[in-house]
Amino acid sequence: MSPSRMRLSVVQFAPRFPGREENWERIRQWADALDSDIVLFPELSSCGYCYQGREEIRGYTDPSSSLAPLAKIARSRGRLLVGGFAEEGDGEFYNSAYVVSPEQTQIYRKIHLWNKEKQIFQSGSDPLIIDFQGHRFGIEVCYDLQFPELGSYYSREGAEALLIPMAWAEEATGPLSGLQAFNHLAIATAFSHGIYVVVANRTGLERGSNFPGESSVADPRGRLQHLGSEEGILETRLDFTLLSGAKRPNDLNDVDSDARLPIAAPSRSTTRVSGRKRTPRPPR
Repeated sequence: MSPSRMRLSVVQFAPRFPGREENWERIRQWADALDSDIVLFPELSSCGYCYQGREEIRGYTDPSSSLAPLAKIARSRGRLLVGGFAEEGDGEFYNSAYVVSPEQTQIYRKIHLWNKEKQIFQSGSDPLIIDFQGHRFGIEVCYDLQFPELGSYYSREGAEALLIPMAWAEEATGPLSGLQAFNHLAIATAFSHGIYVVVANRTGLERGSNFPGESSVADPRGRLQHLGSEEGILETRLDFTLLSGAKRPNDLNDVDSDARLPIAAPSRSTTRVSGRKRTPRPPR
């Protein structure tokens, strides 16, 4: 029987930059020590974010085999571990999220690359849904959240929560109505689909970029919990009993079945990295 509630820890910290092993060690310690079903870490938290090119980041990338220590923790503790790292694979670099459960290790490669990421990383093309303890989770990384079709796809495929590693620097305009822009996106996505949206943003100053933290959990009603700007851990519970009322607020509406526009995962053979041409699969 699937648990109706899950314990969640969202870890917000400033990775050492440039760095690698020290960051991985902190991640491993939190992954092992936090008493949660799910532990979420920021984007590129294995190495830091503000690299200027492929040659500079080359020494701070990792193959998928480097995730073996996290897989051991996930198995022994029975938990789901999700976070961002610079992946080296297939002769390319990827801005990736590891998704490590007691049963398997999977990797999501960020689909929507931001700014100079396009000069360093190859874009991913495949959404990723993970089943854990009878519940479904969709994976995004940072800028992916700005594209509502990805959240819509996950929701229609049965995802009950989105888990999103993030390294979103403070906007030039500063907070909007007291919240960061990504917090507004999280609220909108959660409320639109009646799901949870969980964001682990990093904090700290790196090469002139200020990362404001404010990691957050938006529930299916759009209510937000969030941290401040310092390193810290947001501990809460995901109450999956809230989804039914949020998706079906009355006898005549259902946000899933009311949807009228076809949403599908991109076809790898017809998707360009630039995103300018996409031929979607036929709607189901």
